[in-house]
Amino acid sequence: AMTELRKVTNESESTYIQFLANAEDRARNLGATLTDTVNATADFARLGYGIKDASTLADIAIMYKNIGDGIEDVSTASESIISTMKAFGIFADDAQTIIDKFNEVGNTEAITSAGIGEALQRSASAMAAAGNTLDETIALIAAANTIVQNPDSVGTTMKTLSMYLRAAKTEAEEAGESTE
Repeated sequence: AMTELRKVTNESESTYIQFLANAEDRARNLGATLTDTVNATADFARLGYGIKDASTLADIAIMYKNIGDGIEDVSTASESIISTMKAFGIFADDAQTIIDKFNEVGNTEAITSAGIGEALQRSASAMAAAGNTLDETIALIAAANTIVQNPDSVGTTMKTLSMYLRAAKTEAEEAGESTE
């Protein structure tokens, strides 16, 4: 795991030693393995985050894995967080809000936290490009999943609908029609 982290970061040996000592404490406090903690940090560092932000994001991914319903491993948790952050322009400092929203909706609606993450992996970029907020997108996903009960299909449908609506809007505007 440390080899993977070293591949995607460029830190001094003392920084890696300090990171590993901190990672052990973080893993113990979060109820995770050291390997999961280092691998999750490497996942975020691979995206260009510094080791400090990558560590924070890794901790959030581990918490999401631990509290989210249906999340099998930390890699799945990381992927959900990454796709949501990138699509909606959420910074590392605010990433905790993502799992808070996933957990809240997963606890009160007919969809799991993992289901929200899966659907967002398929639809987040398209929904953000269409001008939807994260909250709106989660609400649409939860509502659609109430009927369909398949987060993968819901995510793909949201992406497809968003693309069709944007194309229809462009066509209507080109024809001189109002799209308000």
